[in-house]
Amino acid sequence: MITTITLNPALDKLMQIDTLNIGETNRTEILSESAAGKGIDVAKVIRDFKREVNVTGFLGGIVAPIFKKCFQDEKINDHFINIKGTTRTNIQLFDTKGKRTELLEKGPKIETSELTQLLHKVEELSKKSTVVAICGSAPRGVDEDYFTKLIQLCKNYCDKVIVDTSGSLLKVAIEQKPCLIKPNQDEMLELMGVKSATQDQMIEFAQEICRQGIEYVLISLGKEGAMLVSEQGAWKGKAPEVEVKSTLGCGDTVVASMCISFAEGDQPEEMLKKAIALSSANAMTFETAHVIESDYKSLLPRCRVEKIK
Repeated sequence: MITTITLNPALDKLMQIDTLNIGETNRTEILSESAAGKGIDVAKVIRDFKREVNVTGFLGGIVAPIFKKCFQDEKINDHFINIKGTTRTNIQLFDTKGKRTELLEKGPKIETSELTQLLHKVEELSKKSTVVAICGSAPRGVDEDYFTKLIQLCKNYCDKVIVDTSGSLLKVAIEQKPCLIKPNQDEMLELMGVKSATQDQMIEFAQEICRQGIEYVLISLGKEGAMLVSEQGAWKGKAPEVEVKSTLGCGDTVVASMCISFAEGDQPEEMLKKAIALSSANAMTFETAHVIESDYKSLLPRCRVEKIK
């Protein structure tokens, strides 16, 4: 069983516009509307591969029924905590030149009783899970101390804990030593406190993190692929060229792939190869966090991974 935790889910609206004119009336066409949030998107991909998955986090307000229907339709086990606040809505605006403009709400304020309820739920689910993934940002009311407790609780009952977040929460995650963290290149540079770094410098920094107790650091490099770093070595992989329709959700498919690989006991080279293939398959579809299995299977043997250190 795999469990994902999404503290700050969002109703994602994808809209298309000819040209965005600031300060004027803009008419858009809605392309899609979906229940989302990093952990939820991870769960959708896991279900694409017929794995059973639990989802939990905070959910409330007038958009909650949309999420409930999504979980029912996708056959995802719903364990979200109902809150008094309203789950946020995020808007992605695509113009005819391919530029994307994001309008992201902050999210609701979580009350103390709701925070406590989630900790109880996470303890219950972690006891049943082979992998737990904590994904995304935090709403108001979730501070660094609470995030620390959340990771510790997951680790108490589950050997494989993945954390995919950013900013101060990523630093908290490093201190708490989950099995894997997944910074992108910009987040790695922020952790290093520099504006640029060579590949070897990033690997060296990542291996120092691993020496402190984290098993893997997965660094996503956008078009350049990804690197998987452990104390024992580093692997780099790159996918073949594909027709990219949307990169939304590609990072979440990587986390989903790592969840499945941990559950199946894959070795590092195979873990990275599968993650890159799955991310590329996601990029070939416009729908966020869903993959066509035949695309993934055709890409997998074409992905190249090499041990570089």
